[in-house]
Amino acid sequence: MSVKERFIDNQNGSISDSKTQLMWMKEDGWQTQEKWFTWDEALDLVHYFNGLKFCSFQDWRMPSHEEIVTIYSEEVSNQDKYGKEIHLFPVFPSGGQATVWLKGESGQEGTLFDFKNKEFRPLYKSKSGRMSVRLVRGEMLK
Repeated sequence: MSVKERFIDNQNGSISDSKTQLMWMKEDGWQTQEKWFTWDEALDLVHYFNGLKFCSFQDWRMPSHEEIVTIYSEEVSNQDKYGKEIHLFPVFPSGGQATVWLKGESGQEGTLFDFKNKEFRPLYKSKSGRMSVRLVRGEMLK
């Protein structure tokens, strides 16, 4: 399956992935809000977009570890907001953040995913900023 066949731009701010059956927000939080996010603020953004019924849905959420890696590929090149290379499929517009928050575990630490190197990193949820979030919805095919 080619990338063009796999990813469908729904022309409403979302991208559907026919391989995983997930729907992603086309832009990350930095691109839509022009601000950085702590983990708690990223969760507030989830509630905001669900309140808006973004793309007619109210089940947007932060992605899991398994979900976020499905839109990463070392074979593709995109650019973050600083013009640095990231490995996010180019169906998503350039200019987003390289690091995004993931669905939270309990406790004080959250997890980041880095589109530069496919690295997962723990980070204190409430006191740190300079991250973004890319919302997702749906159930991933296994």
